[in-house]
Amino acid sequence: MIILEKPYVSAPLVAYLEEKQIPVLHNDMADVLTQQGHKLHLLDDQQFVEKYLQTKKLYAVSENALVWLYAQLPESELVKKVKILKDKAEFRRICQQIYPDFYYKEVEMKALRNLNPEELPLPLVLKPSVGFLSVGVYIVRTKEEWFKALDDIDKNFAKQCAVFPETVVRSENFVLEQFIEGEEYAVDAYYDADGKPNIINIFHHIFKDETDVSDRLYCMSKQIFETNYPAFNQFCIDLNGVLQLKNFPMHVEFRVDKHTGKAIPIEVNPLRFAGMCLNDLTRHTCGLLPVKAFFEGTHPDYQTMWNGIEEDVFSFVVLDKPYETTKALDFEAIKKHFHGVLETRDIMNPAMSIWGFLFTKTAPEHKEELKEILFSDLQEYIK
Repeated sequence: MIILEKPYVSAPLVAYLEEKQIPVLHNDMADVLTQQGHKLHLLDDQQFVEKYLQTKKLYAVSENALVWLYAQLPESELVKKVKILKDKAEFRRICQQIYPDFYYKEVEMKALRNLNPEELPLPLVLKPSVGFLSVGVYIVRTKEEWFKALDDIDKNFAKQCAVFPETVVRSENFVLEQFIEGEEYAVDAYYDADGKPNIINIFHHIFKDETDVSDRLYCMSKQIFETNYPAFNQFCIDLNGVLQLKNFPMHVEFRVDKHTGKAIPIEVNPLRFAGMCLNDLTRHTCGLLPVKAFFEGTHPDYQTMWNGIEEDVFSFVVLDKPYETTKALDFEAIKKHFHGVLETRDIMNPAMSIWGFLFTKTAPEHKEELKEILFSDLQEYIK
């Protein structure tokens, strides 16, 4: 069963839902797709709830779907566990059983100005207790950066929140937590009917520098997957020792501490895989649609999934734009920057701060093109 929601639903996912006639909640997004001619198996609210109570297997493409879920199944075990994972402060309390020495503190947004940065254990990360992508996330290393972050929250955070419902991004409370120096990774995984974790993909979220919190570049490869799989899988096992999740998809963000090598979770995003269409990158590596893996109880063949592409890097490039621009991006021009563009997606939604996405395949001899796009302001590609 699946809930389709704004802001975006990928074409390969819709094609799979049509082919398999997966039950889809009849909502505004489903109406948009049916008006476009897609033949979906739609269920109204009551039918969908009844079907869920039978199957107990649910996926949501966007956390916007949590609005419906909280209203329709407020007392369910599913909602209780989703709320634990969505609340970053509560998630940290849960994780203390696994990482007892990790620092975090929850503060009301209106009280942030009352804190003395000289008394805080800098560097730290400041972020909303309930959030999505990099909205309202700041890495603070100095007193000056602390006040700069607070000024930006005052100026821009409400505008960013307006794009999402309060179940996805909420402006009441912020979490201050220990900054982990090291590389960041994003993992799509699900627990099966027995509570066993199955990892679908592992992305390296690459930043320009240690202060960058953008979503420009995600990469996956044989080396990235095989190096990190053991630690990430162990966390999934440990987490389920606390939460006892079953038939549960999730997207987990990790940092691997460069000093200790320990993988520490940043957050767990429930009932979905990587946002927008990042998880579709797996279609270009091993031909697997992650949602299909969840519904059909499969996962990549870890022994053969990189056969023939052992040295290649597969990337997802987010072509982000300033919130207030009305200019367009020249997709044909930006495609010429890469030697192996697999797919482009133009996002025709002026409310989103994204022009679109690129899926690319990069051989070792062309790896510099990834660094160049990471640092580009895209001005040379704007029409």
